[in-house]
Amino acid sequence: MKILSSSGNGTSNGSHSGLHDIEICTERINVLEKMGDKITQSFEEMLGRGSITASIEYDFGRLADNVDSILDRAHGLSRQLRRVTRRPLREAKEFDTANRKEMIHLIQIGLTQLRAFRKLLEIAGTDRTQAIELAREIEQLEEQGDDVKDAMLDEIYGSWEKLDYASFHNYLETTIEADDILDLCEDASDLVIAVMKALGA
Repeated sequence: MKILSSSGNGTSNGSHSGLHDIEICTERINVLEKMGDKITQSFEEMLGRGSITASIEYDFGRLADNVDSILDRAHGLSRQLRRVTRRPLREAKEFDTANRKEMIHLIQIGLTQLRAFRKLLEIAGTDRTQAIELAREIEQLEEQGDDVKDAMLDEIYGSWEKLDYASFHNYLETTIEADDILDLCEDASDLVIAVMKALGA
């Protein structure tokens, strides 16, 4: 959200301060994404040495991949926003302002979802009822995000005459990338519940 706010506050060429903030945020996300890769690799190596059933090992592996993919998508989204700020596209300013507002809304839903997922991981195996409630909350947030995404896509396709190809492609790509994070989070929560049930938790 800070990247979106910073990239929208400058001139058509992007303010020096705004671009600097974006560079810092993108680098932080880059560091976290690399840390996530290392954690995923260590986790998968640990699974390979374990004595759990093949099906549970498979679900754990998918869970690690899903969480890692969330970081990958966030990293990709931040780089795309940074790229656009460095080389501003010929966008319709009014459309860009409205799109940025909805993108922030979509990311806010994703952050709420990720907080619920983190809580789910913390209580998994100890409170099945609360875990299932959190998984449902995550699913509902994903559906809410779908509604926002669909409305954004309708606006993008409905505004094609105002946008050049690069702008159109950018809005389309970033919208889908942000929504992918919500989908991956829901998939990850489903896997947590599946593992809990398989373990009898």
